[in-house]
Amino acid sequence: MKKNVEYLQRLFYDIWNDFGSVYLLVGHSGRTSIGKRGFTEEEKKQGLVLVFNNKTNAKLDWDAEGNLACVLAFGPRKEDVYIHHDDLLGVFSREAGVQFLRTEARSESAPSPDKGAEAGAGKQVVSMSDFRKHKK
Repeated sequence: MKKNVEYLQRLFYDIWNDFGSVYLLVGHSGRTSIGKRGFTEEEKKQGLVLVFNNKTNAKLDWDAEGNLACVLAFGPRKEDVYIHHDDLLGVFSREAGVQFLRTEARSESAPSPDKGAEAGAGKQVVSMSDFRKHKK
């Protein structure tokens, strides 16, 4: 499992550096905190998508276990964020057209991280259609 977290970290930085933004899919547990903001009831069930881009503070601290600590802005407020490695569910980028989901990070009975996700055979699939740019 640790190798999957390391791979997720490398992919996270590769996408961020090459495409300018990356999305991190985070599950809810008592081990992860999103500052004073916390998780909404919907996010507790479906997960939270965090956006990292050129406006994000690039100072991210990953410890030896793969836990992430950083400061992120939620509107005008900045929040201390701590994500336990088991709650790092995936990384994706609509610009790059890629996604990496850690299916072993959650048990089969865990809630689906995205309203468009389909649980089947113990795997989670996140629909990219919600994150693609649509022509008007």
